[in-house]
Amino acid sequence: MSVPLWVSETAEKFWEAAGGEPHMFPRDLRPPIARALPLTVVLLPRLCVANVDAWLREYAGWSSIGIQDRALRACLIAYHGHGVIFLDGADPDDEQRFSLAHELAHFLRDYWHIREAVRERLGDDVLEVLDGERPPSHGERAQALLARVQIGVHIHLMDRADDGQPTSSAVDIAEAHADLLAYALLAPAASVLIEARSFKDHDCLVEVTRLLREIYGLPMKPAAHYASLLNPPVHDANSLARRFIEE
Repeated sequence: MSVPLWVSETAEKFWEAAGGEPHMFPRDLRPPIARALPLTVVLLPRLCVANVDAWLREYAGWSSIGIQDRALRACLIAYHGHGVIFLDGADPDDEQRFSLAHELAHFLRDYWHIREAVRERLGDDVLEVLDGERPPSHGERAQALLARVQIGVHIHLMDRADDGQPTSSAVDIAEAHADLLAYALLAPAASVLIEARSFKDHDCLVEVTRLLREIYGLPMKPAAHYASLLNPPVHDANSLARRFIEE
C-alpha cells in the first residue's frame, strides 16, 4: 500500500501546530498535543465506561454518556471544540502510547478537521449547530459539508477485547483509518524503511516488527500489522517499501 495523502497531510498539520516534528523515538505525544490542540489526556486505573462517567460528572458536570458499562482501553469525548482522551493507566507504556495515538487520530480526522472545515466555509455561527445548540437553518442544510458532521457530542470507545468485531463496515473503515494515522504519528514510514534497509528479505517482516516495538515503542499487535503493510508480498507493486525504494 502507499501512504494516503490525507494521512501525510493530517500528520504534517498536527506537527506544524505543535511546533515541529520530533526526531527522537519512541515519541511521547502528550507535550505536542498540549501545544497544538484543545485536548486533555486523562489516565484512569482499569478504565471502563463507569469511571469515565464518574470523571465527567465530577469535572465536567455531565450526568452520563449513556453507554452500558464495559472495560475500555481508551475513550475519546469531544464537545464544543474541546476533547478529552481517557487512557487505562494500568496498561503498559506501549499500549498507552498507541491508544493515545489512535484516539488522537480519531479526534483529528473525525472531529477537529471536519469542524474547522465547516467553520471556515460557513462562519463561526455554524458552531452552534455542530454543538447541538440549535437546528441548522435552511441555508445551512443545503451545505454538503454538514452531511459529514456528527452534531453534538462525539464519542469514541476503544474496547479492550482484542477480538472484538466492528459493528459495521463504516466502523471498520474508521478504525483502519485511525490506525494508519497513528502509525504515521508514532513511526513515519520513511523513517522506518530507512532503518529497515539492511534487513534480509527472508526475515524482513520479523525484523521490521521488532524494530517497531523496540525503537518506535509500538505494542506487538499494531507493530505486526504495520510491518505487514510496510513489507507486503513481493508481487504487491503498490507497497510502501516499493514506493519508497522507487522514489
